[in-house]
Amino acid sequence: MNAVDKPTIDQLLSALKRMRVVDLAPLLERGIPRWPTHPHLTIDKAVTHEHDGYYCQAIMMAEHTGAHVDAPAHMLPDRMDRTIDTFSPDHLIATAVLYDFSDRDLKPGQLITAEDLRGVEERTGIAVGEGEIAVVNYGWMQRYWRTDARAQWYVLNAPGMSEDACEFFRERKVKAVATDTVAAETAIIDGVPQNNPGHMKSWLPHDILIIEMLRNLEQVSPRFLFVAAPLNIFEGSGSPIRPFAYCPV
Repeated sequence: MNAVDKPTIDQLLSALKRMRVVDLAPLLERGIPRWPTHPHLTIDKAVTHEHDGYYCQAIMMAEHTGAHVDAPAHMLPDRMDRTIDTFSPDHLIATAVLYDFSDRDLKPGQLITAEDLRGVEERTGIAVGEGEIAVVNYGWMQRYWRTDARAQWYVLNAPGMSEDACEFFRERKVKAVATDTVAAETAIIDGVPQNNPGHMKSWLPHDILIIEMLRNLEQVSPRFLFVAAPLNIFEGSGSPIRPFAYCPV
């Protein structure tokens, strides 16, 4: 590191330390909700101090376990050239804008519309722009995330977004859309997914990534710095991530 670089790095670290950090990742533990056709998350204490002289767990999980990102190849057979390893490692480090609907007591199948999104912008005075990440908080994670025998209700039921809401974000040229549900814009009623215009039309075909299953969105600022990185998985349909938010104090 030369003398010019150090002050720049020190200033950056000093600025980040003055901000409030919010962890956006649910804990990876036994029994967490999962998409019904995905394998269970398995965490096995494969190596122990008593048996092996050190401690190491073995993990088996889908690429879409816990907080995760979807790449275009996940849903689009004609976009197998855009797997998660083809995106830059810093692609999910960007300013993010929160669209908070956690006060609405949304029901399974209920859709957020473009008019709803514009209403949030009018109320907060903040609008997502090109190259930013749009974050939609349905309040679903906060109300329904659990790890017991009823854990799957969270993924078998969900609100979503209308087609014009998905187009709203595409027209803003965001780089990603994030939510606290299992399937972003896809409403789900009793295990039956409804339309998914973001996955199939507005977002993934345009290299707009989809981030799902975020927690603690009720704690973030209306605009914040979103930080996450996918694993560098060869031909990955997506990846688990460890996302967090830097928020103004």
